[in-house]
Amino acid sequence: MAARTMHAARCPTDELSLTNCAVVSEKDLQSGQHVTVKTTPAHKFMFTVKSHHTVVPGTIAFSLPQRKWAGLSIGQEVEVANYVFDKSRQCVGSMTVEIDFLQKKSTDSNPYDSDKMATEFMQQFNNQGFSVGQQLVFSFCDKLFGLVIKDVEAMDPSILKGEPSSGKKQKIEVGLLVGNSQVVFEKAEGSSLTLVGKAKTKEARQTIINPDWNFERMGIGGLDKEFSDIFRRAFASRVFPPDIVEQMGCKHVKGILLFGPPGCGKTLMARQIGKMLNAREPKIVNGPEILNKYVGESEANIRKLFADAEEEQKRLGANSGLHIIIFDELDAICKQRGSAAGSTGVHDTVVNQLLSKIDGVEQLNNILVIGMTNRPDLIDDALMRPGRFEVKMEIVKHLFNPSASTTVEVDMEKAEKLQVHRADFMGSLNNDIKPAFGTNQEDYCSYIMNGIIKWGDPVTRVLDDGELLVQQTKNSDRTPLVAVLLEGPPHNLLPDKMIGHSEISKCQAIKKVFDDAYKSQLSCVVVDDIERLLDYVPIGPRFSNLVLQALLVLLKKAP
Repeated sequence: MAARTMHAARCPTDELSLTNCAVVSEKDLQSGQHVTVKTTPAHKFMFTVKSHHTVVPGTIAFSLPQRKWAGLSIGQEVEVANYVFDKSRQCVGSMTVEIDFLQKKSTDSNPYDSDKMATEFMQQFNNQGFSVGQQLVFSFCDKLFGLVIKDVEAMDPSILKGEPSSGKKQKIEVGLLVGNSQVVFEKAEGSSLTLVGKAKTKEARQTIINPDWNFERMGIGGLDKEFSDIFRRAFASRVFPPDIVEQMGCKHVKGILLFGPPGCGKTLMARQIGKMLNAREPKIVNGPEILNKYVGESEANIRKLFADAEEEQKRLGANSGLHIIIFDELDAICKQRGSAAGSTGVHDTVVNQLLSKIDGVEQLNNILVIGMTNRPDLIDDALMRPGRFEVKMEIVKHLFNPSASTTVEVDMEKAEKLQVHRADFMGSLNNDIKPAFGTNQEDYCSYIMNGIIKWGDPVTRVLDDGELLVQQTKNSDRTPLVAVLLEGPPHNLLPDKMIGHSEISKCQAIKKVFDDAYKSQLSCVVVDDIERLLDYVPIGPRFSNLVLQALLVLLKKAP
């Protein structure tokens, strides 16, 4: 049609305003046509139109976001002309859309899947024209969102001809959305919206590793093996793009426990890890500094350490940077809960607060907590399970290996084809993952490192009887509990787990072993050198009645 003058009007219904089309009379234009609206001699805007019987002929109706974008006022005279897309150059290949809640004060913590959003967007607005800077309204999951078109790239002409892509990318100001266009959503700056999915960002990903990082200048020579293991377990998932990590179902490690004797390099390694990463300066706190004589202040000190990470995750979501918190002398604040008889329980509540922050209901994904101690046996077991301080590394000095890698790079072509196979799971089970309770493989391996020597019939009979008792326990409903005493000369095995323990702590440790055994269907508890546990000596009636009574109760308690 030739250019004609029309009057701007308000969109007649909310339902029509969500189509993001300019609305006209059926006598003026047909639905699906594209027009340019000239508001001033220097400003022209493109719209796709929809006809509706309620619109007066000679007027063209716009929604509020459309009027804001084009600077239109009700009743304004505008010049309307037909617009024809050149489909060889103006089909949308990819379009970046900034998204936020339509009502800025909305606070919805539910994550929205950007991939499903893109599918819904394509269904609602297929064959509509879009311009860079255009504002529109989008309905998804019964929520209204405000959108701004940030960037439009033309589709490669080779694809339109059915040929392989030539890789050419050309930015355009106006484009037509077609069936094989790609829509990428980006969260608006300062928005409380949470996006998930592969299509949630199109920007170049910032690497987590500092580009100036060089292993040889880190000053932790002799710990290259430990550092490599820490990097593989704790940071490898953060090197890959978020969409690949999300697709594989990986979860970032949130906690590392470094333990070893004083002076072995724990604190130095933790500090250098902070320098290696493209993250904020780590927060370093000594364990005893957390404790405070006033009620509730110790827990408040824990909350303050995580406050910045919480605020940033609420504001930026998956785009939040990494926050590192380093606890030196972790055993000072994270002792076993209930272990200190007659105490005020301050340590217990501090442990509870730390657990809730690391892996609570509203868990944080932008934190890395590094704990250091030379007494890992004192730390509460709940902190050791997966999702918390799951990477436990003993720091032992080795000879420095100068062929150690100095850079970290990811081959994106290979990363996109990455697959997880059964061999990867088996490798993890054999090398990295150790059970939280149950068999201590290191102890058993040290006991039978040279195998069992069957030097005669007595050994053979003991082994045969042991096999019968195991089968009896597994198969008989009448004997859920079987206790066996093996007697032999001293110094066959050396007890070393409870040296220095008080009677009460011995009882608590023994009870925990039995409690762990009850958690699985079949368990075997070995009470080694029982006379050492009882403090027995051959001269005089000296033995620990408290430990004896605990053993008598636990050995007879049916699981």
